[in-house]
Amino acid sequence: MKKVILTTVALVGGILLSACQSPDMALAEAASYAAAGNHAAAFPLYRQAAEAGSPEAQLALGKCYDFGRGVAANPAEAVRWYSRAAEAGNADAQDNLATCYAEGYGVPKDLARAFRWYSASAAQGNAFAYNNLGLCYRNGEGVPADHSKATECFMQSAMLGNANGQYNLGRSYFHGLGVPADMDEARLWISRAAAQGHQNAAAFMKDNNWE
Repeated sequence: MKKVILTTVALVGGILLSACQSPDMALAEAASYAAAGNHAAAFPLYRQAAEAGSPEAQLALGKCYDFGRGVAANPAEAVRWYSRAAEAGNADAQDNLATCYAEGYGVPKDLARAFRWYSASAAQGNAFAYNNLGLCYRNGEGVPADHSKATECFMQSAMLGNANGQYNLGRSYFHGLGVPADMDEARLWISRAAAQGHQNAAAFMKDNNWE
């Protein structure tokens, strides 16, 4: 006699979810739906994988709630899922969570906590976090202002190819903040940002007749 194996399934948002589906499989399927623009189909799969403990899915689910993809935007839920992924060590989630604290989005504004999460993300080599950490040092947000450290962070971000980091590094050289003023270095880095479509960098190039 053949054995019949029963699999528990659930219908969520029109998508059939299997209790036996691994988080990695659910995440991959969700990413495929999201890439095709079908966020309504991606959302329940991201949630399934997130609840199973996948930090990558928790980050993706946080973005769903953050940007209203497949679900109504919910800042508090975005923070909750970013937090779970961040605490699991996901660098992108740490950067996103830091920004939530920096802006008071879905959570009370806390610049010191934002600085700590940006630092954690930057320590893993996240280019966006390096730039944001540089802004914290430049503006004295969550940490005493320090233009030398700000420029160091912008340099790390710029070297990793981040357009914001390149633009801010160029401005540091232009104004002599944390480094000696150097118009050649300023033009080099701002032009690299402009080449990536950074609008402020492009405007800066035009204003200084560097085009």
